[in-house]
Amino acid sequence: MLLFQLKEYQKTELPISAWLENPDRLYQKEHVHDCYEMVLVCRGTGWCAVNGRRFPMLHGDLYVLRPGDLHEFTNNPGMRFYNVMFSDGMLSAAEIKILEPVLKKYGKYTFSASVFDRLTSLLAELCSELQFSRPGQNLAVKAVFLRFLLELLRNRRIVPLPKQPGGDPRPAARLLDLVIKRCREKLTLDDLASVTGGSPEYAGRLFKKLTGITFSDYLARCRIELACVRLKNTSASISEIAAELGYYDIAYFDKCFKKIIGIAPSTYRMNLAAGGSVQQS
Repeated sequence: MLLFQLKEYQKTELPISAWLENPDRLYQKEHVHDCYEMVLVCRGTGWCAVNGRRFPMLHGDLYVLRPGDLHEFTNNPGMRFYNVMFSDGMLSAAEIKILEPVLKKYGKYTFSASVFDRLTSLLAELCSELQFSRPGQNLAVKAVFLRFLLELLRNRRIVPLPKQPGGDPRPAARLLDLVIKRCREKLTLDDLASVTGGSPEYAGRLFKKLTGITFSDYLARCRIELACVRLKNTSASISEIAAELGYYDIAYFDKCFKKIIGIAPSTYRMNLAAGGSVQQS
């Protein structure tokens, strides 16, 4: 079993580390940490498993993991997330008691767009404070970190982790793996049924029960994230990229892209070419 230790990531004497990651690996095998870990997904889709329960990783999600929680994840190309690791030493006993609702059990949280923007801004500030040694660095790091935790405490919306039938995590893993590996194809509920057994309708209900999101919504997110990667890294036309991902109606592709990313694919590519930031809704 892999054990990741906080001391391997610390850049200061404070027991905390934070960074923005765009992983080059598509799978991180099972491991544990000797500290808390928080993951805020800024872009991308995938799945993660915590203590045997598997669920989708989606833009805007925040995952809280306790020391010793067993977890693994896989992701599509283009995933980006903030990762924060810290120990109890960052907080006083009184602060831990106040923040107990977001520290003492693992969970998945979701937020409004405005709160998510504040969280990402605070994590960007936290990374900056940890990176550059300036007067009062330790005070600044703790101040920003406490503001981040208070945003979680005051604005979190808990998403119940899906229960696996009989405690068996494999059905969810098989379904999510199928979508991730074959999302370029014309997947249907019939394909899910070939994995789960039973009718296509049963497969659809099971997918929603196990993951908390419908099959069609998850498939669309996977495809659009891949479209973002193609728009960024290739010169293929938008219609070519759409067709590669199973969208033969360019107007429908444009509509789906706007729904998930917030802007049209043509605007997304122009922003990248101009060197500007691309905001996802």
